[in-house]
Amino acid sequence: MKKLQIRRKVWAITAGLSLLFAPCSVHSAWADSHTSYVGNNSDYDWTATAPVVKTLWTHAMDVEAAADYDTVNQGSAVAGGGKVYVLQKGQAVAINAQTGKVAWKYGAKLLGPLLYQKGVVYARSQGGTIYAIHAGTGRNKWSSTVKAKGKLSIDQDQLYAADSDIMAFRLRDGKFLWKDNYSEALFSPLVFQGNQVFAQNSSSGVYTYMVLHAFDRTTGKHLWEADNQALPLMAANGIVLSQRLGNLMDLVPLTTLDSLDAKTGKRVKTAEYNPQNIDPVNPQPVNGVISSGGRAWLLGGQIYIGEGNSLYSYPLEADPSKAKPIKYSASGSGLSLAYAAGPYDGKVFFSNAQAVEGIKTVNQTLVHFPSGGQIARFDLLGHGMYLVEPSGKLIVINLLTAKPVLQLQTSGRVFGPTLLESGMIIVQSKGKLAAFKEPAGLRMQ
Repeated sequence: MKKLQIRRKVWAITAGLSLLFAPCSVHSAWADSHTSYVGNNSDYDWTATAPVVKTLWTHAMDVEAAADYDTVNQGSAVAGGGKVYVLQKGQAVAINAQTGKVAWKYGAKLLGPLLYQKGVVYARSQGGTIYAIHAGTGRNKWSSTVKAKGKLSIDQDQLYAADSDIMAFRLRDGKFLWKDNYSEALFSPLVFQGNQVFAQNSSSGVYTYMVLHAFDRTTGKHLWEADNQALPLMAANGIVLSQRLGNLMDLVPLTTLDSLDAKTGKRVKTAEYNPQNIDPVNPQPVNGVISSGGRAWLLGGQIYIGEGNSLYSYPLEADPSKAKPIKYSASGSGLSLAYAAGPYDGKVFFSNAQAVEGIKTVNQTLVHFPSGGQIARFDLLGHGMYLVEPSGKLIVINLLTAKPVLQLQTSGRVFGPTLLESGMIIVQSKGKLAAFKEPAGLRMQ
């Protein structure tokens, strides 16, 4: 059967029921580092009192069209090994992070985003060839003989290309290993746990619901599928831990984590988290909507659950019916805020794309961070918050003092992640990189 080209719009419908989202955030809770936040991208400006920093170098870069499963362009630059790697007129270009000098150029008609790992840059051409490039020299390490589409990712000794299909290549030499044998379209991103690759798609009929799929990473064989399950939080000891998703027929009012048998996908255990002590039989609607629990993820042996303006933390092995969660809440700010990022540098961050508040993890004290009224995104690097406004202005804030340190006016909008490489801060705005030295007081020792 020909694969259906299903777009991520379906996911947005189900996510609205399951609350598996952070407000205005495009990051997958189970896959990201919880050190970034994407917010409002409308025009606004304000004047900060922090001194203006001078960029040490700037470079143009290609503007990548946003993929249909993204809500905002995330930028195409990657960094590592003392360099920043971008696309310029379809070529992969390596830039010395400290000097801004071009170290090498490679290829033609390449597509982003680029991928960097352990001294190698990976890129895909418009024709579907995947290239592995030595980051130090710009010389070709290998080129795939099998064409592929989609975003590239790496797990252990394999490189994957995912675009409705999953294709796997041997990382060291680019040898084609397998293509999944599932007949329908699959969504990005992929999640890798142990010897399995996980992906999702949706099933539509009277109503739409999400389906979790497990594949053998050695052969690409489709192992099992499980209805109404999110991408796994973890997989270990023969168990896959996944959050149950709500749908029109089953709202799942409590945050519910299912332990699935890794071989069959069958549910073997269920844990329900109810930090707000709601009545699961007669849940009360909020703004006319009955939600489906909170968004859950695993970090550092703790289960985190974001519900409204609060974040709750449980030990992974604890019985949620008996354990008392740690609560982080921004309700004391008087603003309507939701979880944005963290825990990071001793704080959890809440935002509404206009204001940022921090909660100290040691004592739940509220910390106010300055903002000008609109936030396109912020990234947490070292002891710094690098907050970009839709106007193009970057404000650098000290996480320890909550005070602005400096500011930079960039040349455009649509911002990728701010990067830190070799003591340099690399800012991605539309079609341009700008670099300056990381402020000494924000360096992580």
